[in-house]
Formats: sequence, C-alpha cells, structure tokens
Amino acid sequence: MSCKIETWWQNTFRQSLLLGGILSALDSVKEKLKPSTGKVGSLLQKLAFLIVLALFLALGMPQFANDKMGLALITLASVFLWVLGYLLGGEEKRELSHIDILVLSLMGINIICAFSSHYLMASLKGLAKVIVYIGSYFLFTAVLQASPKRRLIVLFTLLLNGLALAFYGFYQYKIGVAPLATWEDPSVEGGGGTRIFATMGNPNLLAGFFTPLVPISLGLSLYFTELKKYIPAAASILLCGALVLAIVFTGCRGAYIALGACLMMFGLCVSVWAWKNLPAVRKYLPVMFLAIIVALALVVWKVPQVQERIGSMFSGRDHSSNSYRMNVWIASLHMFADNWWLGIGVGNEAFRLAYGLYMVSGFDALGTYCVPLEIAVENGIAGVLIFGLLVGLVLLKAHHLFWDKEHNLGAWRFVILGLAGAVFALMVHGMVDTVFYRPQVHFIFWLCVSLIALPWNIYKEGNIKINTV
Repeated sequence: MSCKIETWWQNTFRQSLLLGGILSALDSVKEKLKPSTGKVGSLLQKLAFLIVLALFLALGMPQFANDKMGLALITLASVFLWVLGYLLGGEEKRELSHIDILVLSLMGINIICAFSSHYLMASLKGLAKVIVYIGSYFLFTAVLQASPKRRLIVLFTLLLNGLALAFYGFYQYKIGVAPLATWEDPSVEGGGGTRIFATMGNPNLLAGFFTPLVPISLGLSLYFTELKKYIPAAASILLCGALVLAIVFTGCRGAYIALGACLMMFGLCVSVWAWKNLPAVRKYLPVMFLAIIVALALVVWKVPQVQERIGSMFSGRDHSSNSYRMNVWIASLHMFADNWWLGIGVGNEAFRLAYGLYMVSGFDALGTYCVPLEIAVENGIAGVLIFGLLVGLVLLKAHHLFWDKEHNLGAWRFVILGLAGAVFALMVHGMVDTVFYRPQVHFIFWLCVSLIALPWNIYKEGNIKINTV
C-alpha cells in the first residue's frame, strides 16, 4: 500500500506542469554536466552531509543558544552544496515520499497566511524561518537516503551532543548554579532547588532537547541487542539513563509528562512485540513493568525537587507559571476565534503584535505555550489540520514499518520505534510549552520526520537497501 502511494505521488509530481517542468529542467542540466563534473558533484554532496553533522553539533554550542541566523546559514549552506552537487552530476538523488505532500501543503498554507496577514513584515520574517525548517526536511531526506550508515552517524552525533550537555548539566547541579531567570514560584516551591540549563540558558529548552533523545537511545539499544552487539547496546542504555537523570535535574514539568508518555508508548510497543515474537519472555513482562513503576515511584518519593515540580502541576492558579499559561491560552483561544480561517500571520513577531490586543495577564508572551494552538492562531484551521495530518501520517508510517512482515525490517524496526517515540514526546511536551519552535528542538523534530519518511527496505542481516520505488 505504501509503495503504491509512493509511486502515485512520484508520477503526479513529475506530470505537474510547474513542479514537473522544474524537475525535468534540473535533470537535463545534470545530464549535460555529469560526464565532466560527476566526481565534483558527489564530493559536494558528501560535504553537505558533513555540514548536517556540524549543524547537530552546533545545536549544543553556547554561541548558537540564541543565534538562529547562524544555524539557518549552516542549513542553507548544506542545501546549496547538495543541490549544486546534484546539478554537477553527483551520484546521490532524493526519491519522493508521500509525506512530501503534507510537508509541501504545510509550506503552502504558511505562505498564504503570511501574505494575507495584517502584520505582513513580521509574518515574512516568520515565513523565512518556516522555509529554513521545512527546507531542512528535504535536506535531511536527501543526504540520509544515500547510505544506511549515515542514519546511524547522525543519530550518534546528536546523542553524543546530548551526553556532553548532560555532563555539563550534572556539573551545574553539583555546584548549585544560580538561575539566569525566575523560573520557580517561591510561594509554592520551597526554593525550587537547582535547575540545570547547560549551554542553553533555559532549563525548559534543555529538557526539550533531551526528551526526544531518550526514546532514540532506547531504540538504538534494542537495535544493537538484536544484532548481538552488546557493548554499544549497553552504552546506549547508559546514555539513556544519563539523559533521563538530566531531564529530572532540569525540573521541567512538561518534559516530565512527555518522558512518562513516551516511555509508556515505547514500553507498550516493545512488550506487545515481545509477547508475539518471544514467548519465553512473556512471564517476565509483568515483573519488568512493576520494576519500572517502582523505580519511578522511588524517584518521586526520594527527590524533593521532583515532588515539588509534580505537585505544582496541580496547584492551579496558585502557581504563577500555571496562571500565566492559562491566561495565554485564554487569550490565544480568543485570537483563534477571531482569525480561525487564515490566522494572524506566521512567526512569534506577528503573534506578539496581535497578542497585545487580547492580553489577559500583565506579561508579554512569545507564543501560546501549546503547539496545536500556536499553529491554529498563526495558520488558521487549515494549518492545524495539515500539521495534525502530517504528525499522524508520520506515526502511522512508523507503526506500519515496525509491524511490517513483508519487508522484515529486522533490528531497524527498533530505530523506527525510537524515532516515533521522539516525535510523540515532542508533541506531548509541546502541549504545555513553547520550546518546540526553538531550533535546538525543531531541527530534531524534522530529523525524526525525515528518517521515518525515508524509503526503508531491509536485508535479513540488517543492512539497508534503498528502495527506489
């Protein structure tokens, strides 16, 4: 079924008067240049992949904590090199995916909403960011389609970056680093404890960076276990433990919720798979679940900071952070009600200009603190429906790949499960926070979407053969 959809989309795209014509022109240029510049083109495409690795390393560097322009330039440089390499006859090519349809639709609705916005200049700035992020999707699917090793390399690059930030966070926790802003409500929490933020200056942002890495590391641990490579499997488990501990030390309540949700989702999928395929371990599954529940209960019981942060979720308006979010949600719902068709415009600058007309609290807001509500406010009902369909289709394809018996993904099914868990965790965290739109988090989202969107066809020994259908 998936293969038929891919074939239909590729034929439709190539028969399009506009897009098909552009693609044909590019192919024509490539064929003319290939005999003399093919090697140069392949080299440029490999360089584009190295720049993608540099992008994911840069996400944790302090100089890029607030430098969105620098990360955008890195992304655009990689896009330029890959396209130039393609035109010069490089060996790598990007196959079309049915997920491209919704990604392009998301781009289209953002363009329409930006140019129809009352805040045109602010919306154009927001649209530029959207173009970079969606461009990264096409970039990631292009550079990671060429080789299965690249998919593992980019994931390990991201995880090692996370590990370095986690250790820096542990150092901050040990010395009791002072906060850079007022994150806690002292009227509810007894001092709040130390909240780590590493190089990112914000514990919620750091937690948003860590949260999707937990299911990815779990997926890699099961991938290596399936291949009987126990040393990297154990290393992935230890890395996962370090990330979970770092999330605890951030004190981010949204990340706590997302972590619990994605671990439940991951554990349920693995348990059902093990129940069907490994009858010998069935009797151990209840014990494993009980052990996990007991471990989580001990963490909450023994760590006062975790107790305080979880307890503050149920404080309602008695907690200033809760009250602030509720006020923003109410104002944002009113904004959506008045602009439900095409929204108020794209980006946080357009949001801030419109928010002043609906403000409930005495504080400014950078966003709605809820991803679906943010999209609804910026892009209207069409935008939130398209984004919902995109996330749903990505998770549906991951579900299909995990359970597919026809192509037999083998150990790679657990990598797919980890990526799906990462998308799920980002969506859960995004329901109560605004860090989803920060590049340190948003690039991870598009990486996960890109990897799931890739064509997967697995040999029994675990090597990937790129499916050109």
